[in-house]
Amino acid sequence: MTIALLLSATALGLTTAPAAEAASTRGGAIARSEVLARAEDWFDRGVEYDQQAVAPDAEGAHDYRTDCSGMVAMAWHLPSTDFTTDSLDRRSVTDRVDRDDLLPGDALDDTADGHVVIFTGWIARSAGTFTYIQLANPRTDMATGTGSFAGPLLAGHPTANYVGLRYLHVVDDDEGTTTPSRVLDRYPWPSAGISPWRLDPRRRHTSGG
Repeated sequence: MTIALLLSATALGLTTAPAAEAASTRGGAIARSEVLARAEDWFDRGVEYDQQAVAPDAEGAHDYRTDCSGMVAMAWHLPSTDFTTDSLDRRSVTDRVDRDDLLPGDALDDTADGHVVIFTGWIARSAGTFTYIQLANPRTDMATGTGSFAGPLLAGHPTANYVGLRYLHVVDDDEGTTTPSRVLDRYPWPSAGISPWRLDPRRRHTSGG
């Protein structure tokens, strides 16, 4: 096509638009912006808390349990809805990261009390204040909130209990690469023979929400 014809086609809107960035697949790489968009879809649809129920994701292709850990599994586009707050905190699924290193799309997980939220951004990193989204309980259902690491409670649970989790397949939007971070040690590690997508029956089954 000559330059003149190309300019004419552009003026008439006949040129092909750039292809949209492909969405993630279950268990595959997922951009941080998509993690937040998937969580916000449940918020916009008013998904209600029910540990015995499921709801479809944004594509309507897969169902996920409608409690706190089911929402995180949905937002990360994990290949199963069987996750709990315990099994999300597994090195075949996530890395633990220092809370000061959290980025949008990471999670804050309290396995002691059985609650997990999606970290959505810093208000003031130096002050330890931030925003999050959660599927909390039958009273609040999908909700957004603000938190402070200096405060005693986060989403109704002791702030000190929460650890930062980073999904192994989350990628930065600008580079399409996994985010380097200061990864923390944690014990006990699950044995190598345990599937990353199933709850280890030898570990305590924490309530999903």
